Amino acid sequence: MALERISTGISGLDALLNGGYIKGRSYVVTGDAGTGKTTACLQFLTRSLASGEKVLYLTVDERPAEILESAAAFSWDLQSYIQSKTLAILDAGPLFESRGGSASEQGMSPQKMVTDLGTYAKNLGATILIVDPLTPLLRPMNSTSSGQDHARALIQLIKSHLNTTNLFTSHDSAGPDSGTAIEQYLASGVLLLKASEKNGAFERTMTIKKMRNTPVEPRHYPFALVPNQGVVLLDGSLAVDISKPDQLPPDHDAVFFSTFELGKKES
Repeated sequence: MALERISTGISGLDALLNGGYIKGRSYVVTGDAGTGKTTACLQFLTRSLASGEKVLYLTVDERPAEILESAAAFSWDLQSYIQSKTLAILDAGPLFESRGGSASEQGMSPQKMVTDLGTYAKNLGATILIVDPLTPLLRPMNSTSSGQDHARALIQLIKSHLNTTNLFTSHDSAGPDSGTAIEQYLASGVLLLKASEKNGAFERTMTIKKMRNTPVEPRHYPFALVPNQGVVLLDGSLAVDISKPDQLPPDHDAVFFSTFELGKKES
């Protein structure tokens, strides 16, 4: 029986993954700052919404207005659709503020976190959950708690209590017990984005570190960040000449946004 899949929104990647992510599974996009993780999330978001999905987007390091600005930087103008409520952008900032510390100093209760997400997901009818980034939420509540146990509880609760396809971003570097690597073991797939210096210039590559139920050639796939398109794979038979606009995939359809703050009532 064929597994139902949903497009990643990334030009060239769906062909490698037999059509995209498997519905109902969890995936991680990891990498250093500035490698394109949020852009990859926005592409998955826009393609999902254009296909009739409803998306819950939890932003941790940025505010909802900044997410809209990031989309606008790729000519994804979303402002006119902000009241349509096909997508809810949740701001995790109040969670950290309520505990009287920064994301690097305080941890979140997995049960509280998933309860709040579940409430929003149910009200919206969400089929997609994006958490960008997941890393700060994996810090344990106190120094006596295991980082990996805390992270495992949070991710397992999301998988068991939310009937969604999940895309998480995470920071690539982590301490030995920070819990920020366990999400890669629990996820069905992991994409690693890198920007490396080569011959005096920087080259961006995507590595498919893991993809359950999907046979993928283990290699680095060069990509570019293209205006109006975002992440576009440039390798081999999937190559796209970014100097020729007629070879680029068509722009994504317009999508619909609604903004919320986690833990606060809808305005």
